[in-house]
Amino acid sequence: MITKQLLSDEAKNIMEVVRVFCEREFKNTLKWDAEEYMPYELWAKMGEIGLTGIMLDNELGGLGDDLLLAVVIMEEMAVYSPAIGMSLGAHTILAGNVINRAGSPEQKKKYIPSIANGSKVASICLTEPEVGSDAAHPKTKAVRKGDKYIINGTKTFITNAPHADIFVVYATTDETSEKRNVSAFIVEKEYKGIKIDKIKKMGMRASPTGQVHFENVEVPVANLLGKEGDGVYIMMAGLDVERIGLSGANIGMIKGSLTEATKYAQLRKQFGKHIIKYQLIQEKLAYMFSQLEINRCYLYTLANEWNKTKGGKALRSPTAAIKMHSAEAAVKCAEEAIQVLGGYGYTSENMVQMYWRDAKLYTIGAGTIEMMKLIISRDLETKYTTF
Repeated sequence: MITKQLLSDEAKNIMEVVRVFCEREFKNTLKWDAEEYMPYELWAKMGEIGLTGIMLDNELGGLGDDLLLAVVIMEEMAVYSPAIGMSLGAHTILAGNVINRAGSPEQKKKYIPSIANGSKVASICLTEPEVGSDAAHPKTKAVRKGDKYIINGTKTFITNAPHADIFVVYATTDETSEKRNVSAFIVEKEYKGIKIDKIKKMGMRASPTGQVHFENVEVPVANLLGKEGDGVYIMMAGLDVERIGLSGANIGMIKGSLTEATKYAQLRKQFGKHIIKYQLIQEKLAYMFSQLEINRCYLYTLANEWNKTKGGKALRSPTAAIKMHSAEAAVKCAEEAIQVLGGYGYTSENMVQMYWRDAKLYTIGAGTIEMMKLIISRDLETKYTTF
């Protein structure tokens, strides 16, 4: 594939490492999906080869802030298990990277090594029952009392919540402020007052999701990320990383759908010849191939662009565009793969039906398709005059 020419040698090597690892360890993907089971026993093994250290400092055991590496890891893992890839992304690209970027030296030294080596699972608590796209106005509250903050509220659709050891929690710390000041905190699961309910989902079933209730949870002031009121800034600063990194999973599901459909079309015969010889099947495969190459090219380019300045250059609209386009393409390609497989594509014994259910999440989670369009349109109003 010509798009692989955009990869560094290190990225190519780690993509191969992930492929070999998944071929060996992910033999029960469909079973895990059916049983809603996340094999956290693999976390330590992933840590041994660096996968749990995506976007975390080298000196603390991570892979460094190379976003292209994050993309190819998410891509290759999603071919074998989009759900495990999503849990990994929430652990590192979301929660771990927030602590890595906004944490003090003391906070990073305390938490990053265990996140990077996979000995602890991290989760980010942003969405609430009444707050989704308007994430900058959480109803969860944190009130300072002496050397502690008291947190009350509920977060929902939280990836890894049922098994997480470390939470990054966004809460309102000053309701009287016109800006409704939001702050970010590191919260450990051992703190009293935390209750977690598991949420059952249509897709990403092997990635546990929960609703997290905070009732008078006492959090040390030392666990405040940045300064009080920095929460929205911390949140927004990581959005380019989040959209680029997680979009890698969409590429992986497109790749998986194309692979499964092509293999089947090469073997299946109808009316005396392999179905890959029929134009309507060829059209579907050609569409999937084009989506793989086009989305890959754009995503790899954005990751390389981010790497040049390490986030110093805002990429709001481009990252919203790739998040939107790759998610929609992943859903459509999985649907086309189901059509190629026919009745077999509708059974629970193949990967394409799982890709279809799993891909749908990325049109909703980490920013809905509608929000991505709104971000782009707002930039068109104020920033872009030539194209």
